[in-house]
Amino acid sequence: MDKLRAIEYFNCAVEHGRFAAAARLLNVSTPAVTQLVAALERSLGVVLLNRTRQGLSLTSDGERYYQTSCQITAALRDVERRIGPRGTKPSGTLTVGLRGPVGAICVMPRIAQFTARYPDIELVLKPVVTFHDIGEKNLDVAVLAGWPPERDLIVRPLAQTRHVICASPKYLAHKGIPIVPDDLRQHHCLVHRSSGGTLLDRWIFEKNGEQRSIDVKTRVISDDRGWIDEAACAGAGIARVTDLALPRYLADGSLVPVLTDWQSLEAPMIFVAYPPSQRKSKLVRVFVNFLVDVFSELDGERMLRAGGKVAGVKMPEWYGRTRGRQSVFMTRGRKGIA
Repeated sequence: MDKLRAIEYFNCAVEHGRFAAAARLLNVSTPAVTQLVAALERSLGVVLLNRTRQGLSLTSDGERYYQTSCQITAALRDVERRIGPRGTKPSGTLTVGLRGPVGAICVMPRIAQFTARYPDIELVLKPVVTFHDIGEKNLDVAVLAGWPPERDLIVRPLAQTRHVICASPKYLAHKGIPIVPDDLRQHHCLVHRSSGGTLLDRWIFEKNGEQRSIDVKTRVISDDRGWIDEAACAGAGIARVTDLALPRYLADGSLVPVLTDWQSLEAPMIFVAYPPSQRKSKLVRVFVNFLVDVFSELDGERMLRAGGKVAGVKMPEWYGRTRGRQSVFMTRGRKGIA
């Protein structure tokens, strides 16, 4: 058994939730992935993955192995970069699009690692909202949040986010702490508007198989999730905060999680996308590898906090499906779409 290849296939299957999805990305057959992962499990004498109709999930042994396997692959990539032939370091200008808080919270605090590793690459960073910006802003690569588009782009999932319901201590002291989702009807909630214009004022929760949908009241609406987070810190109301952004607010006590025994559904995925014309670009390849390392580290830290890997989320009805240059959106919020 090629153990390094088995680790690569295992990591890819974990990150994509299904053997078939991993096979498509790796450009191999589905049986090739399933058989090599099974061989890896036999060699270890443990089961790493639970296989169900809904997809793959990590066992407790699998969670520990995945954390280590991510470190191994990151270390190998670093060794390859260090011992590569002289004169082969990539150089040139790379234009990167970053989506709001994803860039500010996840990527930019670590961008010095990339510039130190590749001193001959000049980064041009631009704000990006949707995948349409890739062509309109002449981007080489973009980091986006949502669900990957059905169009001619190469997509690499980076992380599945999770919503955490939060408010400031000041707000909760004044308005009280919601105990069940229905209590949110008595609170001021801070609402994000999707890049397609849908007002996301219907919050869906799940607990022990039971779902509840709450049409929340709001006096603050924003297209920018970062602004919503800051408004929550200022005591303006209750917000759905992305779990990858949460540690910074918990550390200084700005926000307090509530309704923690309920799962808030419809959290977006973070992914990187680039045109097929960039498939052979060394600059794009090294930047994507950098992003994979960044989000593997973030995911490992989150697994330690949350006690397990966050499962993938099915694309909700309201999310825009793109066909050609037109986006079609289905209304979810009470106020519809812009």
